[in-house]
Amino acid sequence: MQASQKFSSPALRTDRLNLYYGSFRALKQVDFQVHKNCITALIGPSGCGKSTLLRCFNRMNDLVEGVRIEGGIFVNEVPMENYDIIDLRRKVGMVFQRPNPFPFSVYENLTYGLHIHGVRGNRAEIVERCLRAVGVWDDIKDKLKKPALSLSDEMKQRLCIARLLTIEPRIILLDEPCSALDPIATMRVEELMIELKKEYTILIVTHNMQQAARVSDYAGFMLLGELMEFGLTGQIFTSPKHEKTEEYITGRFG
Repeated sequence: MQASQKFSSPALRTDRLNLYYGSFRALKQVDFQVHKNCITALIGPSGCGKSTLLRCFNRMNDLVEGVRIEGGIFVNEVPMENYDIIDLRRKVGMVFQRPNPFPFSVYENLTYGLHIHGVRGNRAEIVERCLRAVGVWDDIKDKLKKPALSLSDEMKQRLCIARLLTIEPRIILLDEPCSALDPIATMRVEELMIELKKEYTILIVTHNMQQAARVSDYAGFMLLGELMEFGLTGQIFTSPKHEKTEEYITGRFG
């Protein structure tokens, strides 16, 4: 890995991280940092390990049989093994590739996490605050009792982000959050990400290099389980240091 600068007090960090699916090594000696209140993008071809790395930070890989991890994973410089998994997933929330609202009403989607995590406060106020944060309160305030599954794909994804915000995470993991959206909806979600980084740290996996260039402050290029290069997004896209990075971003493979 080549890095353009050193970070202080990272929100997320790995130290010589290896991850195995059985005997297959999916991540290889990954040293990686995510800076607070920034958007960091992971790019690379399918199967390069970027989603696997993302899922390390809230232990989603624990759900996969045969997974074994070596090396260190740190959240706010605390070793991950020191966290209770429920507390970890409250601090480090995740939005998936396809919108996945629960088969409840819009309102119940937003209050479900409050009940599970024991969040106190006026629920109606929390619901309104989080829907305003993702820019849909005016569009959805009269539809709170309607099934969440009846919403458009864009509104479903915004609802999923709002649902995450109700439990007050500090870090948001986004796994291809715009892959199911049209270009206009994608643009709106990108604008939302830029707004959210004022309050949250965001790590996004994307196949869309233009999206990474538009929204991220830092970018990492992965290939065959290795973090080949990491640095400021502008540097990665205009003057990459690694030959493979340049080949990927110029479309010579991928």
